[in-house]
Amino acid sequence: MIWIDQQEILDRAIDSVVSQTVVAVDTEADSLHSYFDKVCLIQVSAASDDLVIDPLAGVDLKRFGEVLAESSITKVLHGADYDLRILNRDFGFTTSNLIDTMVSAQLLGYEAYGLGALLERHFGVTVNKAHQRADWAMRPLTPEMLEYATMDTRYLVALAEKLREELNALGRWEWAQEEFARLEAIRYREVPDDEEGWRKMKNLGNLDRRGHGVIRELYLWRDHLARTADRPPFKIIGNDALLEIAKEKPQTIGDLGKLKSVSQYHRSRYARQLVEIVKRVVAMPESELPERNEPKTWIRDKALEDRINRLKRVRDKIAAELKLDPGLLAPRHVLTAVASSGSLDDIPAMRNWQRTVVGDSLMQALKRD
Repeated sequence: MIWIDQQEILDRAIDSVVSQTVVAVDTEADSLHSYFDKVCLIQVSAASDDLVIDPLAGVDLKRFGEVLAESSITKVLHGADYDLRILNRDFGFTTSNLIDTMVSAQLLGYEAYGLGALLERHFGVTVNKAHQRADWAMRPLTPEMLEYATMDTRYLVALAEKLREELNALGRWEWAQEEFARLEAIRYREVPDDEEGWRKMKNLGNLDRRGHGVIRELYLWRDHLARTADRPPFKIIGNDALLEIAKEKPQTIGDLGKLKSVSQYHRSRYARQLVEIVKRVVAMPESELPERNEPKTWIRDKALEDRINRLKRVRDKIAAELKLDPGLLAPRHVLTAVASSGSLDDIPAMRNWQRTVVGDSLMQALKRD
């Protein structure tokens, strides 16, 4: 393993990487430890070297970005979607000539396609998962953390070759290539701040309308603190505590102290702010409170639903024969689009390989109307 936090060492390493035809790539970020996550490590395995690059050291990564974009070098990743997005977000990098071993395993019908499961299946290697939730922004990293990081790329090239052989044997390599090409087109897109994000919390149905007002204000308060401290919101205070506060609406510090989900730490640190938020919402006029998440009446189109179910049965049968996850062969939103339009045309979400494998059968099912 080569730790790289100096430009001279990085330049020498890239000189070696560019002479290869295939390299393995992975990243580690600190999303579990920061509000604004960032790429903290870049791992590259090339030939017999496992490189661990420290992007926090201020090294110039331009040449590494050129490696990613170079079409003559195959890049192997596992579960590439997130890596590609954050590399594009933080550095503007794009990737060409990509192989994703997770996608390959899914197209082979593997039930367990996590990297640990694949390494154990094909190489008899057991990965120590103790560092899955590690803070990769810490420095220095322990030897155990570095070993964990290198394991994410050390076997990827060999694994990709084994999976490619299996895909070729089943006539599914072209399916994989289409999926890889879609991954290469991934770019990071900024998600606007969601002031209604609180509505995604679980168990809101137990709250009355004023409780919804409390949870909204608590959610926004917590989000502000998390941004300011650059910490994940759950590390400020958990959802269970916010929900109990919204349900019980304590208006004194003594009442707050009776809530089981609010720890002594949170009471000592935030009690005054929490009580003030509750009191403010309790005093709000009804017109300023958010509407409850009332279940909306779904106007059911029984004929459409029948067509979707018919397509689903056809898809499930073919998926079982191919030993594929049905959702991989044709997700529900694709079935809905086909059932609605009565055609395979103009459905961008449907892959060419999916049309080839299941398209005719879906159309035959629709013709039975």
